[in-house]
Amino acid sequence: MGKFFKTMGTDFAESAKGLKNTRRLALAGMLLALYAVLGLVKIPLFTPDNRITFTFAATAAAGMVLGPVPAMLVGGLGDILGYVLNPGGGAYFFGFTISGMLGGLIYGLCLYKAHGKWTIVRIIVAVFIITLFVNIILNTCWLSVMYAKAYTIFASARIIKNLVAFPVHVIVIFAVHLLLKRTNLYKKL
Repeated sequence: MGKFFKTMGTDFAESAKGLKNTRRLALAGMLLALYAVLGLVKIPLFTPDNRITFTFAATAAAGMVLGPVPAMLVGGLGDILGYVLNPGGGAYFFGFTISGMLGGLIYGLCLYKAHGKWTIVRIIVAVFIITLFVNIILNTCWLSVMYAKAYTIFASARIIKNLVAFPVHVIVIFAVHLLLKRTNLYKKL
């Protein structure tokens, strides 16, 4: 288990330098486009405002293959691009862009170069951290600020939504990992 935590950290400089590589930059751009397309697919849960999207899959893939810096860019720019393409959810709020960047950072820290025996554990850890701190705590805070309503009004529905979404996220990200492994994308970059 000690080896798991030793390999969990990564070098930001190495991740950022990777963006100078044409293949890695092109892949980041494709994942950003995928993020925007996946943002258009929304599955409502309980209410139209509570919904699951699959944008996390593009951010997680960026974290797995490219590292934390490109994943942060995909998460942040994907949020902005998603709003530009489909502004139906109300006014733009920068807090959700910060959340997208934090999600990319966490995916990059937990999943970069993680295609060994601890992969599923790393995926569960990443999804747990993002679900608890980003989706439940931080995004609920952003909604409270954005709509000037009490935090508790949004919290209960968001907790239930994220409990339902948790296994979906783990399964989808593991499937993305298997796809990346099968296509040898880990080794090509």
